[in-house]
Amino acid sequence: MNPRLFLDTNILLDILLERPGYQSALEVLQAGSDGKISLHTSILSMANIAYVLRKTLNQNILIPTLKQISILVDVLPMDAAILDKALLLSGPDFEDTLQAVCAAQGNCDLLVTHNPKHFNIQPGLVPDWTSPRIIAPEEFV
Repeated sequence: MNPRLFLDTNILLDILLERPGYQSALEVLQAGSDGKISLHTSILSMANIAYVLRKTLNQNILIPTLKQISILVDVLPMDAAILDKALLLSGPDFEDTLQAVCAAQGNCDLLVTHNPKHFNIQPGLVPDWTSPRIIAPEEFV
């Protein structure tokens, strides 16, 4: 069975905007395209990507770009159960806590991000909390 990788929003934006470090993120995406790994992200990431890209892309390009991402990467849902669990955890960045819970609920083995310090999530009121392993794309490739 292929490893399941959850891509944080910044990984996808790095690729789309060709920001520094995007080459290693692109290698992760390529491994998914080659069928070596299973790639996942959240509906929250898709909304955040749309928010950032709408400033630089016109609507005629934005929607096809989001559709292309959703072909390459399985978009996991977020629901009230994910929100409830994230509210019980303790982390430095609530949005990233939501991402980690979504990745855990999606049975992802690894969460790939350029902001690993934001994922220092403590169990808080969820004593059995287990996060996917947090890695930078450079660690994966």
